[in-house]
Amino acid sequence: MYSMSRHALFFFLLILSLSLFLVGCGNSAAPSAQGAPASNAANSSTSPQENAPSQEGTQAHAVKDAMGEVKVPAEPKRIVVLDNGALDNLLALGVTPVGAATVSLDKPFFSYLGDKTSGIEKVGTIDQPNLEAIAALKPDLILGTKDQHEAIHSKLMEMAPTVFVETMGLDWKGNLKLHAEAVGKAQEAEKLIADYEKRVADFQAKMGDKIGKTEVSVLRMNADHVRIYLSESYSGKFIEELGFPRPKAQSEKDFAKKATEEQIADMDGDVIFWFSRDQENIMTTKLKGNPLWATLKAVQAGNVYEVSTDPWLSGMGILSRNLMLDEVIKHLDK
Repeated sequence: MYSMSRHALFFFLLILSLSLFLVGCGNSAAPSAQGAPASNAANSSTSPQENAPSQEGTQAHAVKDAMGEVKVPAEPKRIVVLDNGALDNLLALGVTPVGAATVSLDKPFFSYLGDKTSGIEKVGTIDQPNLEAIAALKPDLILGTKDQHEAIHSKLMEMAPTVFVETMGLDWKGNLKLHAEAVGKAQEAEKLIADYEKRVADFQAKMGDKIGKTEVSVLRMNADHVRIYLSESYSGKFIEELGFPRPKAQSEKDFAKKATEEQIADMDGDVIFWFSRDQENIMTTKLKGNPLWATLKAVQAGNVYEVSTDPWLSGMGILSRNLMLDEVIKHLDK
């Protein structure tokens, strides 16, 4: 009996040991089974873009520009602009860039922009942007022009998403829309355009049939010659959009043509708008004293008007367009 009890105890202890062993194996296997996801989670933390939900819609959007397509930030904060039109348009949209190119290193930003340019750093000229100055500003968006800056496009893209319009000025509405899309101000741009177009329509209504019968000439008075701006120039396109015809001598589909004192007749029109960056220009030194100048229709009718140089020559944006319209209304809405 005693012997049997010892055998029973032996088997009981053996079964108990096996049970404890199996339970222990089960517990040790559980952490191992759960360890794989933990390891994967650790690995995923080193590359969150692969595992995190896509936020591309809120962080960036694609813009089609003159170079193709580029993704730009939803709300860029450090914008650099490389042409006059982009600067003009952004300021009209209530966006102040951190840097901008100028016409000349020794010249300030255009006076018609007023104190809106306060605090903007110069980054070289439109013809030769200073890449080091641009990089130092750490931009998150760059706006430029294909016909001016295509050669440095790849270098600019290394710094920040870069959006190019095709060319400055001629398609000013399209440029404004692209600039606005790039900075998230598309609706504001549409309103600016609508307001401007209403002003034009009101002026045209007041002028009536006179618009189609009034030939307008646009001249830049340089030191020793005159540049006649034609239909493919910024100011020439402006006159065309208002509905004014051009004199026959200015009917070419071109940007501008040079005229000397001997070609005064080519400058004529029912109205002459002129501007100059030179204090001593051909208008003040030669034309006014030339008997041929006095024979022009606009001169005889008293319809020769000096207008603001920067908006008419180089503004290229919605602010300049409105200022040009202001001056036309001032002189012709009588």
